[in-house]
Amino acid sequence: MLLARSATLSTIAREPDGYPYGSLVTVAFDSAGRPLLLISTLAEHTKNLLARSDASILVTEPLDAHDQPLAVGRVTILGRCVTVPAGERAAVREAFLAQQPSSSYYVDFKDFAFFRLEPESLRYVGGFGRMSWVSADDYRAAEPDPLATAAKGILRHMNDDHADAVLAYATKLAGINGATTATMTAVDRYGFELAVITPQGPRATRLAFDEPVATSDEVRRAMVALVKRARA
Repeated sequence: MLLARSATLSTIAREPDGYPYGSLVTVAFDSAGRPLLLISTLAEHTKNLLARSDASILVTEPLDAHDQPLAVGRVTILGRCVTVPAGERAAVREAFLAQQPSSSYYVDFKDFAFFRLEPESLRYVGGFGRMSWVSADDYRAAEPDPLATAAKGILRHMNDDHADAVLAYATKLAGINGATTATMTAVDRYGFELAVITPQGPRATRLAFDEPVATSDEVRRAMVALVKRARA
């Protein structure tokens, strides 16, 4: 979520009354993981929020991260989205511009204001058949994944340069007999995701590292240990 730069904001429309109203917004997150918005008071979604603060924000992984759009991870955060108090504006402004530097040219326009959504509940979907509700307390206790910024390069390296190892993970460690190809689609501190092609159709699986990792070097060592195990 911390890598997201845009999101879908859903508010409750005033006209016609009561319908969900979705709009594209830029988003940032504060240190507690709360979504921050810099939106114009002239925008329809802002008028909706001022009338009724109930809202949700949908954040997705890049839609081109997988050849099947519904396989990408996404989170919907539900809560009340209200104007940031004047005394907190400076800190919110700094946090927002750090993640959205291109907003600097309009951040101080008189008709723009900062809003913050206070999470009350979250719905997580990690792909086909993997979903759950997440409480606000559990979300606040979570930490950003240390591999978030490095994951894209790790995936490209594994799929382009070590396709044989990725297939071995699927056949030997995940036990998907008859797999013809495998693609690593996600990696995090705890393990990685595979999309596997078999004669019976596509499969998805996840493998765990022996222990959590935090750097690209630790990922490399963990991957080497797993491929040795697979080939043994």
